[in-house]
Amino acid sequence: MTAPVWRRCLRLPPVLAALAAGAPAAAAPEGNVASPDQDTVAETILEAVDTELERAMGLSLPDQPAPWYVRMSVVDGAVVTGGTKLGQRSFFDAAPHRQARIEVRVGTPALDNAHFDSGYGNRDSRDARNLPVEPSVLATRRELWLATDSAYKGATEQYSAKLAAREGRTADTAPLPSMYPEPPRSTPPVPVVVPDAAALEARLTAASAPFAAMPWIEDGSAIGRVWSGRRLLADSEGMRVWMPAGLAVLRIEAETQAPDGARLRDARWWVGRTEADLPSPDEIAAASAELGAWLEALRAAPVERDYLGPVLFEAPAAAELFRQLLHGELSGTPPAEQAPDPYNMDNQPPPTARKGRRLLPEGWWLVDDPANTPGCAGAYAVDHEGVAATRVEAIQDGVLREVLMSRSPRAGEAGSTGHGRGLGVDPKAALPAAVTIRPKRSASAARMRKKGLALARQAGLDYVLVVRRLTPPAVAEDFQIAFTGDGPLAGLTRPLEAYRLYADGTEEPVRGLRFVGVDRRALRDIALAGATQPPVDVLDTTPGGGRFSIGPVGGLPACWAVPPVLITELELRGSGGQQPHIIPAP
Repeated sequence: MTAPVWRRCLRLPPVLAALAAGAPAAAAPEGNVASPDQDTVAETILEAVDTELERAMGLSLPDQPAPWYVRMSVVDGAVVTGGTKLGQRSFFDAAPHRQARIEVRVGTPALDNAHFDSGYGNRDSRDARNLPVEPSVLATRRELWLATDSAYKGATEQYSAKLAAREGRTADTAPLPSMYPEPPRSTPPVPVVVPDAAALEARLTAASAPFAAMPWIEDGSAIGRVWSGRRLLADSEGMRVWMPAGLAVLRIEAETQAPDGARLRDARWWVGRTEADLPSPDEIAAASAELGAWLEALRAAPVERDYLGPVLFEAPAAAELFRQLLHGELSGTPPAEQAPDPYNMDNQPPPTARKGRRLLPEGWWLVDDPANTPGCAGAYAVDHEGVAATRVEAIQDGVLREVLMSRSPRAGEAGSTGHGRGLGVDPKAALPAAVTIRPKRSASAARMRKKGLALARQAGLDYVLVVRRLTPPAVAEDFQIAFTGDGPLAGLTRPLEAYRLYADGTEEPVRGLRFVGVDRRALRDIALAGATQPPVDVLDTTPGGGRFSIGPVGGLPACWAVPPVLITELELRGSGGQQPHIIPAP
């Protein structure tokens, strides 16, 4: 049987990997994670960072440019990660976490090494090192120095490759600065709230325990993480900003098999800023019981072989629909320059987030406002580049008018909007954080169902397909590539829960579905929309394929408040299993 998705995606340290594989486990830490005095830690980090930033600006190599900008980001806090299977502990770890992430830029503010992809395996200008848990200035400086030295050498290699790639290439536009300027600011350290390891384990146990009493469930697991801490952003221009950091996530997944051998899976997930934002153990257990009942009904459900007609996306699925189709259309951070390809000289990536492009029906609007969206997991005051978050009315009357920006320049833009974020040492790019979408007018659920059935009759169907939940990219299992002449890609992740809705109100679950050829243009075909729902908290990362590899407990918090929608026409196809499931359950 296929292992749960998080066991395949989560990059565990060796000790946790052994526990996840079933190796004998030592007793896990109990209660809260111990930590040194927070003020002492902050003073140690600041002293070490100030010293190493000054030293970094004097770095030099023969015949190589010197640094013109150095950024050091230090995350400090504690993380608790655990998993259970059928109500029993699978792995558990609680420990302090302190890491430095360094970026060095060489050249000049007009032209440096950044925003260039020199190809797989080549070094770049970013590096990371774990810092000592005990507050030692000398030991902390050593790790900062090693990371800075590596980043500087990588930056010089990247700069040389970028200059070589530009030789003989005609610039299409006026040159842009290397980075938008930002006046330095300083803020005091923020406190760290130590996560409650016992509370997370209680939730994880409650999450997977109900599956033990369901004989049709072949694998029922839960995984969770609580990361609580703070981030120091310091750079060579005087920026010294402390900001709170953290997330809490819990996911449940269960699997079973249909009589024809088809593998069936479903999941639930919750995301918040702190462990207190997660539901209570009783609420989580109730969600697990509901999930198990759905899978039991799905085992006897028909396969939706070929569907072409209207699709109604209920609230949970609608948030995922908009997130997957609009995420990259809002980010104004330009793609990195590419190294020359001898077989394709015009291999520079096309721009995204094109202003003037219609993305939604007339009268719709979309705003991203991380500084003024209380209760949203993606809310923040200052981004990962030290820029204050601002409100951006990106889509007005259905058309993209403004884009989210980081400090990476883009032609026609004045500066950052405070949306620059990134995971680890990844380049900072504009990432949606607190999105609200409002339709021109909203319809009741009854009217949306009635309209959906009317559109289905026009398509020769006696039911309309309703999608309740879509698979989040972080735990999706499909990986598709297309060559010339191939059929269209799915464009959306697979539905986890979908059913047929008949005119008499009957609901019939269906299985085996995947979308065919969906892209952003599908949102122009929205026939009706309901009222905007409360924000749905998610974990995400910057646009690109990395969204499918962050794992079930990785990513940056964000939230999407969207309405349920009825789309006039979509295509889905399904398949069942190839081998009947003949071995009876014990």
